[in-house]
Amino acid sequence: MKQFFLVLVGVVVLILVFAIFLFWMASRPKFKDVSNQKPFVEVVKKRIATKRKALIMKYPGNPIDEKYNMVLEDGTGFGLEADLPTYATLPIGTEVHIDKVELHTGRVSGTTTAYLFGRVYSEATAQEYLFQYSWGYYHSLQEDNPYWTFDTAFWQEEALEGKYYIEVP
Repeated sequence: MKQFFLVLVGVVVLILVFAIFLFWMASRPKFKDVSNQKPFVEVVKKRIATKRKALIMKYPGNPIDEKYNMVLEDGTGFGLEADLPTYATLPIGTEVHIDKVELHTGRVSGTTTAYLFGRVYSEATAQEYLFQYSWGYYHSLQEDNPYWTFDTAFWQEEALEGKYYIEVP
């Protein structure tokens, strides 16, 4: 009887450990570096300049990458009037460097967002800021072959045309 009880407890513990492992695997963040894929390869590690006014603001909540804890806001994300601490105003023509681009898939929602991680020097504050910027829309609902589209970003005159087929994590 004692041996049966020990085996039963062992099986229950194994089932619990396995269930916790499965939950952890399913809920951990998934990401993929896409710096070398179109259209991102056209801006990563290249000199680009702002084509419209932009702000460097504190990212609300937990940033996607702790190192890049600011957000570059050009009116397409949180909004230029967002109630977020603003650290710098970037005039038109400010040089920006994009270090890398990653696709991040949400833990619960399953939605995927493209994040550009970069840096910019503000002459007005004499400081360099590390920022993140989300760009693009992933069309996956009711699509047999999901694709990306890209609105006008802060360095562009007009939006990219066409569909981009980029595998998500």
